Amino acid sequence: MKLSFFVPGIASPSGSKKAFMHPKTGRIIVMDTAKRKTSWQSIVSLHAQQAMTDAGVKLTTEAVAMSIDFYFPRPKCHFGSGKNAAKIKDTAPKHHIQKPDLTKLIRCTEDALTGIVYKDDCQVTERFCQKHWCEIGEAPGVEITVEVVL
Repeated sequence: MKLSFFVPGIASPSGSKKAFMHPKTGRIIVMDTAKRKTSWQSIVSLHAQQAMTDAGVKLTTEAVAMSIDFYFPRPKCHFGSGKNAAKIKDTAPKHHIQKPDLTKLIRCTEDALTGIVYKDDCQVTERFCQKHWCEIGEAPGVEITVEVVL
């Protein structure tokens, strides 16, 4: 099985985990501090379900390799002005080295695919992930490829 699909939109990360002991029950409670995670995660899940249906593949219980490329829109300050408004400045950074951080983006994406593409995200045994700036005319989003490892 090999599945590739694009999810349009601006990716949001899973937040940091915060653990504390419930004062009455003594149980440990772990909370995710993300604010926008659930809506982005739902969008990724929806696109994954559609891609699975279109490809005619079913949830796998095998080991999988993932490739995830996140594309973010460039801020206005990366572009020239006037007649150069559609050109990226030479001084604009080549790499996306600002928040959100890649690890949290990956976590949110893997969680969104759990129960849809694979049974559990522990099945991901190989991963190649990158953050990019969008090129001119390119839509922000995430390109995801999941392939069963033989």
